[in-house]
Amino acid sequence: MASVLKIDDSNRVDIICRKGDTLSFTVNILDENSLPIDISSYNWSMEVKSESDLSTNVISSTSFFFSGSSSGVLDIVCTATTMGSVPAGDYVYDIQSEYNNVVKTWMYGLFTVNQDITD
Repeated sequence: MASVLKIDDSNRVDIICRKGDTLSFTVNILDENSLPIDISSYNWSMEVKSESDLSTNVISSTSFFFSGSSSGVLDIVCTATTMGSVPAGDYVYDIQSEYNNVVKTWMYGLFTVNQDITD
């Protein structure tokens, strides 16, 4: 009988946003018992890339601002200026943390940027 060791416990969450708008959202980081994790000392990164060219960032991690709390609340913001420079389209992303030399991917998925009308 075959066994499976599933180490990847990241969650797929697709993001749909609008070109030129401030991107701002909150994620609650919980352990396997649904209790908040103290993430106040974690280092976070998020990158958005073209699915056909994973070597080039559409939005680099330095364009995101992260704030993690002791109650497991992670706030993520990307400015309207940065979002205004992203062409409308479909991309991929992930969100990773680094803490005590352990890197973990928490979320990944599609990142869709809808066209904006107003300049």
